[in-house]
Amino acid sequence: MRDVTRADGAEGTTLAGSFTVSAVGDCIVTRPLLSLASGDRAFADVVTLLRSADSAFGNLETSIVDLTDTSATPSALPDDWATRAQPESALDLRALGFDVFGRANNHSTDWGVGGLLESSLWLDEAALVHAGAGATLAAARAPRYLETDAGRLGLVSMTTSPASGIAPALDAFGEVPARAGVHSVTVRTTVVVTPEVMRALVTIREAHPEADVAWIVQHIDPAGELPRVLELYGRRFELGDAMAVRHEVDDEALAGNLRAIRQASQHADVVIAAAHSHQSDSSPAEPPEFLRSWAHQAVDHGADVVAVSGPHKLAPVELYRGRPIFYGLGNFVWSEVEEPVQRYFYDESRAMLRERFEDPSAVTDSDLTAVLNEDSFGNDDTFRAVLARVRLGPDGLEELRLHPVDLGRHEPATRRGVPRTPAPEVAEEILEQVRVMSEPLGTTVKLDGGTGVVMPA
Repeated sequence: MRDVTRADGAEGTTLAGSFTVSAVGDCIVTRPLLSLASGDRAFADVVTLLRSADSAFGNLETSIVDLTDTSATPSALPDDWATRAQPESALDLRALGFDVFGRANNHSTDWGVGGLLESSLWLDEAALVHAGAGATLAAARAPRYLETDAGRLGLVSMTTSPASGIAPALDAFGEVPARAGVHSVTVRTTVVVTPEVMRALVTIREAHPEADVAWIVQHIDPAGELPRVLELYGRRFELGDAMAVRHEVDDEALAGNLRAIRQASQHADVVIAAAHSHQSDSSPAEPPEFLRSWAHQAVDHGADVVAVSGPHKLAPVELYRGRPIFYGLGNFVWSEVEEPVQRYFYDESRAMLRERFEDPSAVTDSDLTAVLNEDSFGNDDTFRAVLARVRLGPDGLEELRLHPVDLGRHEPATRRGVPRTPAPEVAEEILEQVRVMSEPLGTTVKLDGGTGVVMPA
């Protein structure tokens, strides 16, 4: 590994001087935004934080597709948007200050393989380094590098939550050709239930056998009364003494990811390991054990910054071996100017449209998007985030400062979802939330002049 250990036991780096990374969370971009900064000082201040770093990183959770000239078509996502950004967005992201993006997430294949590959072309044209998606698994898994005056940065991006079974990239196997997609590390989730709950599940299955065709009894308990394992509604249930959730990681896929991180550490001065995971959606304040284990292993294999995205909410910060782990920085861009919307959204929403609109036939894409977003994401958590500034030097971490970000939940659609420095009272609430969540992981966040400073243990 690349780690340089000094005589006093502290871990250093191969940097000759300081290197600053601005790290943010999910970037759900649909259009260029920079023009707004001229009339919005709070947004301009955030842009300055991006531009003033040696590298600015985010999770790009969209496809960049030119609808006037593309072979890409939206995938069938009956419960989610096929997100899409205008081609001009790539150069706009570069102008905002970004230079590296993780792309292994559940929206990279919204427009199929064609959309994934077209997005790569637009990002390449804008000179944006991106990792986690590619024409093969080897390409999606490989580290990508950014050359800067302060040093060389390496990025590895993976997801534990691909959109579907055909989203993960594959290498060629025998006569079977490779498949474009994302760098996916499979995580199998099992819900452990008590006998009472298992009995209720069996009752549901017996009353409604058509509810799920994949009902598999693998083991019967000694009394023969209840299945030990069954699958229902696409979920695996296991009989136990108490309710619990267990995540099992594919060891081979995990080893490939960690090898890529180690490779990056050997060829770069600073390494970001990124993961997009929805396994903690219901409780982002408590990262699942498998995710913490992966984050620690990523640092052990040479990562200097570990960034997790996915829950669309803030999550704890942890310091491990002197390296920051962000389990969720929240949404950095949440664009609700979503046009055009796919037809299936209207089809799936017919009952709701009849209920909420006097004339459903007059409903526009904006009307539909507003209602669906309010139903699913109409809360302050969706519109509050943190921009993390990590300064590394020859001896390791020099400073970690958290800048609160407000995305303007109550702004008009054209300005909602744009990152800004918040009002003082909102900034304090954001930082206090991160402070409280991070304490159980042994992290101390000190409030300092509208920002949070993560203190070493």
